[in-house]
Formats: sequence, structure tokens, C-alpha cells
Amino acid sequence: MIRRLLQIFGIAFLTAGAVLYFTQHPFSSEDKANASKDTEISELKQQLAEVKMALADAQQSSEQKNESGKTDGAAAEKPESEKQDPVIKTILTLSPGDTSRDASDTLEKSGIIKSASEFEAYLTKQELSGKMQIGQHEVDSSMNFAALAKELTTVKQ
Repeated sequence: MIRRLLQIFGIAFLTAGAVLYFTQHPFSSEDKANASKDTEISELKQQLAEVKMALADAQQSSEQKNESGKTDGAAAEKPESEKQDPVIKTILTLSPGDTSRDASDTLEKSGIIKSASEFEAYLTKQELSGKMQIGQHEVDSSMNFAALAKELTTVKQ
């Protein structure tokens, strides 16, 4: 009688242990698959950002070649001072909740950069898109992407 009672308790404990184990780890193989998918997605996003940067560079060099090929021999060369675009200066104010996309769009609208998507891709590639700092940032159109990114990720007081 006691032996039978001990067997029932043993089976009950084993069953309870199995139930607890499977409720704590219900889909461990699916979790691993999801984690590998997340890693793959982030790698693909990074590759996409790199391809966008390469495309932007290729488009820019293509535009420069087209512009240099448009001048005819009869036209007089413009003086160096007329070739350069005027430098545009502005103060960009980032408020709490503003994203790097907001900053990129504002910079493009104000004429500081030519393409918000190129700048956003640069920020993503450099892992700076989530590091924008609130405050007022002095920027101008002579700044390259690296200088703009440094300015926008520097804490202002």
C-alpha cells in the first residue's frame, strides 16, 4: 500500500516537473529561429544602407560627368567664384522626440544637404541614427556628412 502511494507521488512529481518545464520553455526552437531571422534582417538592412550609399555616390559622379560634358568649347569658363554654390548657414533645433529622419528632412528643405535619404543612410551605416541630441545646432552647406553627424550627435547645453 505504501509502495503504491509512493509510486503515485513519484509519477505526479514527474508530470508536474514536465508541465513546468514546457510552460517555461514552450517554443525554444522557434525563439532561436526568430533570433536568427532578426539577425539576418538587421544584416540585410545594413547591406541595403551600404547599397544606397554606393548608388548615391554613383549618381553623384554620373551627374558631375554629365555637367562637365555639357560645356561647349565656344562658351567661356565661369570664374571659380561663380562655380561654387553660396554657403547656406542655419541653426537646426532638435526637440525631444525628433528623429534622425526629421533632422535629415529639415536639412534637405533648408538646402544644407541635397538628399535626406542619403544622409539618413549615412547615419544608419555609422550607427548614429538613434544618437541625435536635442538643442540648437549650427550647420552649413559646406559641411560633409561626417561633420553634420558629429554636430547633430554632440550634446548641446
